[in-house]
Amino acid sequence: MVKWVGFSTAKIEVEHQERYEGKTSYNFKKLANLAVDIILAYSDKPIRLLIKTGLAISFVSFIVAVIYLYRWISGEVLVMGYTSLIISLWLLSGVIMATLGVVGLYVGKTFEGVKRRPIYIIEKKTND
Repeated sequence: MVKWVGFSTAKIEVEHQERYEGKTSYNFKKLANLAVDIILAYSDKPIRLLIKTGLAISFVSFIVAVIYLYRWISGEVLVMGYTSLIISLWLLSGVIMATLGVVGLYVGKTFEGVKRRPIYIIEKKTND
């Protein structure tokens, strides 16, 4: 956020010392929740990854559907309903994942729009 505002930044080397007493209150669960909050607050990449995963699953399931349909026509599939169940399950799962990702992007864009962040930051005023 500091870079977004445009303020000057600098790097300072710091040597951290050992904790004098006690243990940190941050366990793995708290650290993981913090990481998820940071990732989701400043990026839409997880949602875009969901869309890509859903489309990939749909694409692979379409190829598998063609294979299973060929096997069903040739008589290799002996269990009734197996082909239609597998095809519909995988194809619809991929489509649902991709659709949820698109809806998530819309919600994220709406959220960014209602934050009312300024387009410009005024560094200093002249002439009151």
